[in-house]
Amino acid sequence: ILAVGCQSMINAKEEIDRTTLCLPPDQGRLVERVVQSGIPAVMGLFTNYPYTINRAQEGIAAILMSATGAQDMGLAMAETLLGKSHPAGRLNMTWYKDVSQLKDIDDYDIIKGGRTYRYFDGEVLYPFGFGLTYTRFAYSDLNVICRWGRLKVRFAVTNTGDKVSDEVAQLYAVAPASRVKKPLRQLIGFERVKDVAPGETRWVEMDICADELRYYDVISASLMVEEGEYTFFAGPSSAERAVETSVFVPGRKPGLRLMTQRIAADHYDDYENISLEEGHFSYTAAALCEGADEGWLTYGDCGFDEEFSVLSLHMKSEKGCKVEAYVNGQLAGAWEGETRTCEHRSAPMMDRLGWQQVELRNRHRKPIYEDIEIDLAGCGELKPGAELKLHITGDIRLCYLKMLKGKAVKKINLGVAN
Repeated sequence: ILAVGCQSMINAKEEIDRTTLCLPPDQGRLVERVVQSGIPAVMGLFTNYPYTINRAQEGIAAILMSATGAQDMGLAMAETLLGKSHPAGRLNMTWYKDVSQLKDIDDYDIIKGGRTYRYFDGEVLYPFGFGLTYTRFAYSDLNVICRWGRLKVRFAVTNTGDKVSDEVAQLYAVAPASRVKKPLRQLIGFERVKDVAPGETRWVEMDICADELRYYDVISASLMVEEGEYTFFAGPSSAERAVETSVFVPGRKPGLRLMTQRIAADHYDDYENISLEEGHFSYTAAALCEGADEGWLTYGDCGFDEEFSVLSLHMKSEKGCKVEAYVNGQLAGAWEGETRTCEHRSAPMMDRLGWQQVELRNRHRKPIYEDIEIDLAGCGELKPGAELKLHITGDIRLCYLKMLKGKAVKKINLGVAN
């Protein structure tokens, strides 16, 4: 018996992150020596988080994992090893094969970064929901009925082995193709079926609210169930579609962005090199990531109206920036400058001394949020459903955007506090 794992107060804890997914070096070497010896071994793994135990998976006969912290942790592990209890736990997170499969630790965007069982499409060591026991189970006869906002689910689980055991039956949903990236799979229900005898079949029934299929729609700024044909599958983990079926689920259809109202900058469809920061009027500001030279913000399905051809951006720039607006890939307009000295009204003619005084005052002005305007009238692509893409360079904090009627008001450096 090879016992390895973490000490929860040493290896990693709150405010102390690991720099690797490997076992501690000494334990890694011990595992390697046991594998190379060829001696049949069982590994008892005590851990509260994933490890990249690829070598153990290849060369160890069995691996029994337990979280730490329980008073009877050692007794429970011993009784399970001796067959006095039947393990049926499931992993509550994905175990990756290598740390290179993970994005930066400060990157919390699991959708764009392709993280967790929902969005990661690579090969993993152990998938989300994985777990074995001392027997095998078969799934059959999955039936899903959607009625009155509820999903009525029923399927059979049969113990095909020769040991009494529990099984954690899991139900996943796969959304239809959409304008946005949806999860590859989504856990919507599970049930632990206890003490199933060899050859016995149990029926699992679930009553699930269809709201479990909701996602956040950036156009309506609300959670919604999108109508369509959903695939449901049941199995022992997120990686095994033991039995599946498809059912139409009623819901809402995505609309168009109402461009004459404020569109929050962080309600984009896609981005590149953008970070989110505290903004103005309770909005979140989109800014370039530290060290990035340029970035993109993409807003799809824009409800453009040719009468409203002026793009207004509520933003702040202290050192200067440039914003280029592309509609369906065509450059429609641009703005360049900063908002410390940006004014709506026209200025009187000033001589050289007057401009020197303006420049002197501008050095002490604080940056403010302003409504910058870009005329898109000459684009020819301002039609409902078009895509708006903002290319950004320089120092910028963008809170929201909207389309205005009329012509863009040109702004000048006046030197008078806004």
